[in-house]
Formats: sequence, structure tokens, C-alpha cells
Amino acid sequence: MGMREDPKTWFAESVEVLTYNRNQRVWSIIVTIFGDLAQRPGDRISGAVLSRLTEPMGIKPEAMRVALHRLRGDGWIQSEREGRASHYSLTESGLAQSRAASPRIYQRSLDTPEAWQLSVAPPARQGGKGARDKAMRRKGVLPVAPGVFLTSAQAETVPDSLTMVGIVDHVPDWLRHKIAPAPVMLAYEDLEIALDRFAAKCEAMPPLGPLQIATLRTILVHVWRKALFSHADLPPHFFPEGWKGPACRSKALDLLDRLGRPELAVLEQAGASP
Repeated sequence: MGMREDPKTWFAESVEVLTYNRNQRVWSIIVTIFGDLAQRPGDRISGAVLSRLTEPMGIKPEAMRVALHRLRGDGWIQSEREGRASHYSLTESGLAQSRAASPRIYQRSLDTPEAWQLSVAPPARQGGKGARDKAMRRKGVLPVAPGVFLTSAQAETVPDSLTMVGIVDHVPDWLRHKIAPAPVMLAYEDLEIALDRFAAKCEAMPPLGPLQIATLRTILVHVWRKALFSHADLPPHFFPEGWKGPACRSKALDLLDRLGRPELAVLEQAGASP
């Protein structure tokens, strides 16, 4: 074991390592915070704690207010005031959506379906094709060709489609590269580099406060989630050669286990301290 580093320096350097992808959408960061820390009914996070968690990422109070306003308008979160303090929680819809996404984010291994469903949808108007494809992707259905969709046999079918169920014997290269094009492959390679760098730093991790731990968890879950939801949820053999998905899953979850998850009450107490 090497010598322990100064906690402030170590924390700042770790934030820098994990925020390698500077394209941060503040509303998405907030969704990550609630999805990781506040998924139980009645869980609330104060505005003070949200500010303390996001300040190290370079998020300004103005950007935070705009993002919270957007998420309230979208029905993701709700707010209530106690004196001069605001507290936020997920709505029923936000809770449902967050819980639905959690297995894909946090499970060590995902169930691989044996049977697959290929659906040929009825013809759509030119303007409606893109909307239909986008809607099906949100449901985990993969468009493989114009009007043709692939999903597990247990998933929702494409409405009014010709449907065939069976075993996928061969995944051609053209489909593999459609599932994970070059930008997605590169994003995973960059993610693995960042995870390896952070894992190396964790070998000399000093004692951290709960807010620092929660900030690092937020960034770690966010970069993992951002990569994960850029493609369909499919077994490794559906992806091109060199696919880093399973390696990144294992490394990200190992690091989350190493950090641990602070309780909300502890975070609120720390957030109230000067």
C-alpha cells in the first residue's frame, strides 16, 4: 500500500479523471443522483445537498435551478419547502422509470434471452418512421432495417406487425456495427481508460466525507449510464469484436462497491454543515 494522499487533492484529481467527458447535461446529472441515492418512497434530497454534490463538477447554481425547473415540468421530480429550504423527491412516474432502469445499470450480469422476436411493421409515412424507431428504441426494441425490429420474445411487440420468434443463429457484421457504431465503441474505450485510472487512484484512497463519496458515485454512475444507454440491451455476441461493455460493467460496479453508498440522513447532516 502506498502513502495516503491529501483527501482534498485526491478528491479533486479523481473528479478530473471521471469527468473526462465534459459534455454534462445538468438535468441528466440530477436524474443520476436521485436514481442512485433516493429510490425509496419518501426519500428526499435538499437543495443544499444537491448543490454540495454538484459544485465539484463545475455546475453553477443557475444551471441547477434551470435543470430542476425542467425536471419538475417533465414530471420527474416534485418539490416542497420547509422554511427557507427546498426538498426534492422523485414523482411516482420518476420512481417507476428510475427503478425500471436500475437492473440494467447495477446488475453484475444480465439475463440473455434464448428466443428472439423479429417484427416487420406495417408501412409508415416518411415523417413517421423516425418517430416510430425512436419510440421503439426507448422500449428496448432494436431497428435492424427499415420497418424491421428485433427484441427478446418476452418484450412488447411492434403494433400490428408480422412477428416471428426463434433463435438467432448468426449476427452479421453489418448489424453488429449498426448496434455499436464507431462512436459507441470509442466511448467505451474512453470509459475503460477512465475506470482504470480511477481504480489505480483508489489503491491510495484517503478517508473521504459522505458528500465526496456521493459526488464520486454520481459521476461514476453517470458516465457508466451514459455509455450504457447509447445502445440496445443485447448479449455480447451482438456487438463488434473488441467490445468493452462487459469489462466496463465489471469495473464500474467494482468501483461503486468500493466507494459504498452514503445514507441520505448522513448526507443531509453533512450538507447542513458549513
